[in-house]
Amino acid sequence: MDIEVKVPMLSDKMKKGRIASWHVEEGQYIQKGVHLFDITVNKMNFKVYSDYQGMLTKIVCPTGSTVQPGDVVAVIAQVDEVQATAVSGEMTKQEYKNYDVAIIGAGPGGYVAAIKAAKKGAKVALFEKDKLGGTCLNRGCIPTKSYARAAEVYGIVRQASQFGLDVNINSFAYLKVVQRKDSIVEELREGIDALLKSNGVDVFYSEAKVDKEKNIIFGENKLKAKNIIIATGSSPAQLPIKGIDSKNVMNSDIILDIKSLPQSLCIIGGGVIGMEFAFIMNRFGVKVSVVEMMPNILPTLDHEVSLLIKNIAESRGIRIYTSSTVDKIEEEENGGSIVCIKGENTRHLYVDKVFVSIGRKLNTDIGPIADLLEFDGKAIKVDEYMRTNVDGVYAIGDVTGKMMLAHVASAQGEVAVDNIFGEMQTLDYTKIPAAVFTEPEIGYFGYTEEQAREKFGEIRIGRFDFEHNGRAKTYGETEGFVKVIASKTGEVVGAWIIGSGASELIHTLSTACQAGMDVEALRSVVYSHPTRSETIMEAIKDIFGQSIHKA
Repeated sequence: MDIEVKVPMLSDKMKKGRIASWHVEEGQYIQKGVHLFDITVNKMNFKVYSDYQGMLTKIVCPTGSTVQPGDVVAVIAQVDEVQATAVSGEMTKQEYKNYDVAIIGAGPGGYVAAIKAAKKGAKVALFEKDKLGGTCLNRGCIPTKSYARAAEVYGIVRQASQFGLDVNINSFAYLKVVQRKDSIVEELREGIDALLKSNGVDVFYSEAKVDKEKNIIFGENKLKAKNIIIATGSSPAQLPIKGIDSKNVMNSDIILDIKSLPQSLCIIGGGVIGMEFAFIMNRFGVKVSVVEMMPNILPTLDHEVSLLIKNIAESRGIRIYTSSTVDKIEEEENGGSIVCIKGENTRHLYVDKVFVSIGRKLNTDIGPIADLLEFDGKAIKVDEYMRTNVDGVYAIGDVTGKMMLAHVASAQGEVAVDNIFGEMQTLDYTKIPAAVFTEPEIGYFGYTEEQAREKFGEIRIGRFDFEHNGRAKTYGETEGFVKVIASKTGEVVGAWIIGSGASELIHTLSTACQAGMDVEALRSVVYSHPTRSETIMEAIKDIFGQSIHKA
């Protein structure tokens, strides 16, 4: 019996597409799950795989053909219809070449590692069960920053009168904010796809597991690689709260795709994700409440920074309940939810939606090889070279439990590849910067003041407020400060910036410190004027009691 291969409906808006390339030929035996062809739809490239097994007898629509959903593009004759002379015994399984490097997970760690390995001349196989870019691109860093920018612009326009402008906001179309986010994500995902292709990386859109013999198993197929990099990331965890499955409860995946804003929102978790969304939704006019179990929001950050951002949040109308937990969530008859909060007192919040922003589980279910791997708690244990205890197997990103940040995963991916090639590279995590995209932003690296005092004993601190900076005043953004923490020997062991542009400013210090500069060297650096980066110059000089513009 002949099986017709038809163009699938690849998106809700798909009307037509163009066959970009075929990866099989007429007369070739096709295994189920084999990559048949690429099709371009609305500037996005999709890969189409076979649902059937048999001989490809005819390609109806060659490369370059314009097709619509449902069009027949090829014909496959099932195995029992193919003459024995046409199929050799070697064709009962799809054959794959051996690879130098196989990477499981195409997030910011995996795809960066794949491209770097390919640039070094390796044959690379990259496996992804969902979408290129992983959580960061599709459901994390990029979507949230798109929303944060929209919120920032909205806030600037509303304050236009301070700059002598008479502006009326007639409407706010949240759906357009979502569409802009989707467009940005699609464009960046297309870019990754193009980079992988141009570097010759073989991408398999399939869930992959690794057996104890280090075979990569995907579908009914398997391949071998000299080296394996596990880059499977993490995913939202389910909290043990009664009513957590209620229809109004969202995790970090769901909230990014809602098409309309709620009037009120309760955020469970005052960490990085929770507070970023608190400021975004507050700017959009949503009544926001944040419930945090710890005594402070952003509990892993420097206490002075955490305290200031809490004060700023509350001044903007965000209600914050610290040292509190959510006991249960109940659905209300009018369609909303009742959130029961337990702290010093029991409270009940009546809200339209609940956003759970805490708890992620590491995706370490990677097959039988997991029985051979050593774990550090729930994370895959790696050494400083990103090697696991199994020879030829590396792990990077969230599954290592180091720093669950996209750029750290990318850096770990590059380190893993360098070490596969015998270059023996390592990472100094204490100088890697991080950012929180609240309003104002927070940029930092290294130890908090509290941690530094405990670890180093005697420390020196320099501090400078944004309100004394000329450029900050011209922007009307004077909240915040720079704090630089140095050890007795002059090493910068921590740097904390809260203020406008902090996510970019922190790299001035981080780059210098990664290059080995101490505070003695840093205090002689000349900065351009007027710039917000002068706050760093003043904070460094304040360590020596030499800040010019600090009273």
